Amino acid sequence: MKFILSFTTLLFVFAFNAFSEEGSYEYSYVGSHNLAKVNTLDGTVTGGKLEGISIVMKSKGNLYQVGQNSENTCIILSKKESKSKNSELEAFCESIDLETGDKTFAYNIRKEGTVDRGSEGQGKQTIIGGTGKYKGISGICNYTVKYLPNNKLTTIGTCDYKI
Repeated sequence: MKFILSFTTLLFVFAFNAFSEEGSYEYSYVGSHNLAKVNTLDGTVTGGKLEGISIVMKSKGNLYQVGQNSENTCIILSKKESKSKNSELEAFCESIDLETGDKTFAYNIRKEGTVDRGSEGQGKQTIIGGTGKYKGISGICNYTVKYLPNNKLTTIGTCDYKI
């Protein structure tokens, strides 16, 4: 009986690990934004939508392939105090794999730079889930964003994930 229980446990562990993966990827993103700003008693609050396309530039693992494209949409909220040169930004994002339609969801935090043209800063993105081939994904990305003229922006980032 102990043998059967041990064998069943090992089989379960093997099967679970056979379908799990850890990996990493680097990406580049180009997008545009539609933001609105209001003044507050001690600064400004900016919110709105970011939309764009990302491409995987490097990949270790099977989940993400070099050249893979995703359509990305984020809703952001950025708070900046008058005395500070940086803002505190939060964003929720959805990425759609353009080949499969599968999605990933993420939460971003950035406390460096602003959302003003010419500003740039580093932030952290937490991958909080997905659908289809991304179901069960989690991970952390570090990124640098730069806000450009004409409501455009670019981002480069590196991500580590497990699924």
